[in-house]
Amino acid sequence: MFPQVPGVLCRLGQVKSPGIPAAAPVVLQFFRGRKPRHVPRAPSKANYVRKPTPIDPDEHVFLKTAYNHYRTQFRAVRSLFQEEYLARKRQEEGADTAKREKEEDEEHFKLMEFNRRENERMHQERLVREQRQALEREQADLEMSIQNEQREQEMVERMDELVRQEKEASKHFITLDNVEEAIESALADPKNYNFAVDREGKIVQKTPFAG
Repeated sequence: MFPQVPGVLCRLGQVKSPGIPAAAPVVLQFFRGRKPRHVPRAPSKANYVRKPTPIDPDEHVFLKTAYNHYRTQFRAVRSLFQEEYLARKRQEEGADTAKREKEEDEEHFKLMEFNRRENERMHQERLVREQRQALEREQADLEMSIQNEQREQEMVERMDELVRQEKEASKHFITLDNVEEAIESALADPKNYNFAVDREGKIVQKTPFAG
C-alpha cells in the first residue's frame, strides 16, 4: 500500500495567466508534510553525527587575504565615487549661490516689509484700544462719583430728618423747669398698665388701680 500523501488545489477558478489556457483543469499538487513533534527520530539516523566540512589551511589563508584585498579596494572605489559626487554637487551649488542669495535677500526684504506693516497695524489698534479704555475708565469714574454724591446727599437728608424728629420729640421731654407740672399731671391722670390682652391686642381683663 502506498502511504497517504496530502494534496493541495493550486487553482480554484479561471486561470488568467498568459502561459496557461483559460480552460486548463484544476491542478492537484502533492507534497510531503512536516513530521510532527511527537514522532521520534528515524532509526536510520539514530546514531548519525554530521562531520564538519574539511578546510584546507592554505586555501583558507588565501581566501582570507583575497577577501581583505577585496574589501579594501571596494572601500577605496566607493570613497572615490563619493568624493566625485560631493565635488560635483558643490560645483552645482556654487553656480546657484548668487541666485540663491538674491532670492534670499528678496524674501528677507518681503518679510521685513510685512513685519513693518504688521507692527504699524498693531500700533494703530493698540492706540484705538487704549483710547477706548481711557474713555471707559473716565465714564466709570464719573458714574462712581455721581453715585457717591447721591449716597452722601441721601445720608445728609436722613441725618437732617433724624435731627428734626429729635427736636420735635425734645418738646415733650421732662426738664427741671416742668418737672413739677409733669408730676401733677401724672397724679391727676393715673395710668393702669396691669391688664391682659388677646391675640388681636384687645384688653380682655384689667386689674383695678390700687392708688
